Amino acid sequence: MAPTSTLPDNPVYAFVPAYASPDKPQSIRLVFQDIPGYIPTALVALTLADAECLCDRLNSKLGLGRDAWMRLAARAMRDAGAESSGSLH
Repeated sequence: MAPTSTLPDNPVYAFVPAYASPDKPQSIRLVFQDIPGYIPTALVALTLADAECLCDRLNSKLGLGRDAWMRLAARAMRDAGAESSGSLH
């Protein structure tokens, strides 16, 4: 059975691009502070630049600038690589 994570009452989270090939559509994911991996969303942008702009707009509503959400994403994906690779279930 796969490990599970429970979200805290007020989680710190951010929207991030999937960072697939830059010339392909980018799905947008949610990452959470202190929880490895990501949760896929139904949001998609046509290019990486569009995805980063969309994430900037969404994350600004959460009080996160690009540097902050990129750090949060890097930590979540690095931690996911140490435990497993992929999305939260």
